[in-house]
Amino acid sequence: MTSTQERTDPSDVEGDDARQHATPAAGPGLTSVGMQTADPEHSEALAPVDQETAAESCPACHRDEVRAGRCGGCGAAVGAEAAAAALAGMPRNAGVLAREADQLGWDVRTERRWTGRLWVRALVISGLVMVRAGVEETEHVCAWNEATGKLVTSASTGGFKAVREVIKTVRVVSREHEAAGRTVWGRNAAEWVRQLDGAVAKVSAALCDARDAFNALDGSTPTGARAVELSSAAYAEAKTAERSATDALEAARAWLAETNGDDARGCASWRRAVVLAGQHVKEAREAIADAAARAEREALATPIIEEAQERLIAQEAQWRNRLAESGREPTAREYAGLIVMFEDSSRDWCAWFDGYTDYDGVVHPRQGDPLRPFVAQYDAWRKSRCSGRSVCYPSRYTSAALIAGDRVDIAAVAFTLRVVDRIEGRGAESLRKAAAAVRRNPQGFGTGNDRKRLADWSKFPHNSYGEPTRLAEHAPAQWAALETAQAAYNGVRDFKHALYWEEHYASERANARAAAVRAGLAGRDDARAERAESGRTASAWAAAVERLTTARVRVHEAVVLATGDVERAQACGDRVRKGDALADDVCSAVRSCEEAYDDVNRAKREAAHYAESAEIYREAGALSDYVAECARMEDAAARAESGREETLNLYGCAFADAAKAEEDRDTACAGLETTAVARTARGEG
Repeated sequence: MTSTQERTDPSDVEGDDARQHATPAAGPGLTSVGMQTADPEHSEALAPVDQETAAESCPACHRDEVRAGRCGGCGAAVGAEAAAAALAGMPRNAGVLAREADQLGWDVRTERRWTGRLWVRALVISGLVMVRAGVEETEHVCAWNEATGKLVTSASTGGFKAVREVIKTVRVVSREHEAAGRTVWGRNAAEWVRQLDGAVAKVSAALCDARDAFNALDGSTPTGARAVELSSAAYAEAKTAERSATDALEAARAWLAETNGDDARGCASWRRAVVLAGQHVKEAREAIADAAARAEREALATPIIEEAQERLIAQEAQWRNRLAESGREPTAREYAGLIVMFEDSSRDWCAWFDGYTDYDGVVHPRQGDPLRPFVAQYDAWRKSRCSGRSVCYPSRYTSAALIAGDRVDIAAVAFTLRVVDRIEGRGAESLRKAAAAVRRNPQGFGTGNDRKRLADWSKFPHNSYGEPTRLAEHAPAQWAALETAQAAYNGVRDFKHALYWEEHYASERANARAAAVRAGLAGRDDARAERAESGRTASAWAAAVERLTTARVRVHEAVVLATGDVERAQACGDRVRKGDALADDVCSAVRSCEEAYDDVNRAKREAAHYAESAEIYREAGALSDYVAECARMEDAAARAESGREETLNLYGCAFADAAKAEEDRDTACAGLETTAVARTARGEG
C-alpha cells in the first residue's frame, strides 16, 4: 500500500523521537516503495483517507501494493507521492537506502510489524538474483524502532551498512526482462553465447586430451590391444558428444544473429546439451585413461573366470557320476538341490525345465534337456527371468567373483598379520587380539569374525586412517599380493560390467544428449513462436494506438470547429436587434448552438478521461482494456462530430435568419426614407 498509516504503539502514544527522526518527502526518483502490514493480528486498519489514496493511486484495478513504481495488480504506474507517504515518519537513512535500492532495480516496500514487544517500521528490499543454475528470490530487511527511530537488529533483519553493501554489490535481475525473454537467469543472449563458447572450448580441450591418451596406447601386446579395443568406443562417444556441443553453440550463435540479441531464450535452451556433452567427454577421457589399467585387471581376472568355469563343469560332472552310481537320472530338481536354490526359485526352475500348464490351461513346452550341461541351461533360465530393471550374470562370473573375493580376504589377512605389531591408534589392541586368535586357529569357524576384522582393516584403508598404506613398506610381498588380488577382483567386476551396463549406460548417455538437442530445438521454436506472437501483439498495439490517436484528433477537430461555429453564431446574434421580426429565431438558434457546443465539450472531457485510462492500460500491457478504451474514444469522437454538425446547422440557421432580419430591416428603413422623401416633396409643392 502506498499511503500513510496511523502509527501508534500499543498504548496509543506516539513517541517524540519518531517525529525527530522523520524523513522528508522522497524525491521524484523513488517510486517503488509500498506500505503493507505484515501481521494482520497486531496491525491496525487503514484510515478512510488511506483507502481513498490507495484507490486513487491505481484507477485501473484499485490494488494497494506498489512495486517498482507500478501497481502490483495491473502494473499501472503511480506517482512518487505514494512512495513519499510510505516513507513518512521513518528515519532519514531509510529514505536514502530506499532510493538507492530503487535506482538499482530492487523492489522496495515498507511494513509496520509487531515484534512481540514493540512496533517497528521495516524497509523490505527484495528482488531476483542470479545463482549457479537459475535465479532465486532474495529479501533484505532493515527495521527501525517506531518510537525511537533506532535501528533494530535481529535474526531476520540486517544492519544498515550490510544491506546497503549487498544491494550495491549484487546485481538484481529485471523481472520485466525475464518475463519478456530478453534475459534468462539474468543473462542476455550475448552473455549466454559467451558462456556457451567457453564451455565448448573446455569440451574441445577435453576431447584433445582424450585423443592424446588414445593415441598414446600401444596395441602391440595382447593387453595393449584390449586397451585399444576398450578405449575405441569411449573415444567415438567423446567425438560424438563434442560434435553435439559444437552444433549447439552454432545454433545459439545463429539465434543471436537472428534476433540481434533481443531474445535470450533461444540461446539458453542449448545449455543442457553443452553441459551433457562436457560431462560425457570427461567420462570418456577418464575411461580412456583407465583403459590400460583395466586391460591389466582383466588379464588377471581371465584365469580366475576360467577356473570358475572349470569348477562348475567339474562339480556337474561329479554330480552326474554320483547320480549314475545310484541309478538315478539327472533332473532339474536334483540340480536345484546341488546348487542350493530357494524353494520358490527351485519351483520356477523346474517348471521352466520340464514344462507346465498354467491356470488358464495354456501348455508351456519343455525348455530343458538333461543331456546338455545344466550350467548353461541354468544361465539361460536366469536370463529369461530378467527384466529391464535387473541383470542376471552367467554363473561363471558369479563364481569367479566369489573366488577372487576369497583370495582378496586371504591376502588382506596375511598382510595384516605381518604388520599387526606396528599398528597404532584406535583399535590396535583389538586387532592384535584377533591376530593372536587367528594364529592359534587359522581356518577355524570360531575365528571367522577375527579374520574378517583383519581383512577389513587392510581392504579399506580410508576407514583405517590410511595406516595400511603407510605400513606397506614393512611387508612388500604381502602388500603386492593384496594389490594383485584386488586388481583381479576388480577385473572380474569389469567383465561383469561389460556384459550389460556399459552398453546400457552408453545408450542412456546418447538418449540424454538427443533429448537435450530436442529440448534446445523446442526452446528455440517456442521462442520464435512467442516472438511472432509478440510481433502480432505489437502490431495490434500499434493499430490500437493509431486508432486512439485518430479518435483523439477527431475530437480535437470537432471541438475546434464547434468553437468557431458558436463564435460565429454569437456574432450573428449580435447582428439582430430586439425589434426585428426574426430576432427570437436567431436567439433560439444561438442558444441551441451553445447547447450543442456543451455536448461537444462533454465529449471532449470524456475523451480526456478515456485517454488517461488508456495510458494506464498501455503501461500495464492490458491490450483488451486498451482496445475497449479506443472504442469509447471513438464513440466520444462520434458524439463530438455529431454535436459539431448540429452547431454548424444551427449556425447556418442563425446566419440565414440574421441575414434575413438585416435585409428586412434595411428594406423597412429604405421604405421609410422613400416615404419621408415623398412627404417632403408634397409639402414643398
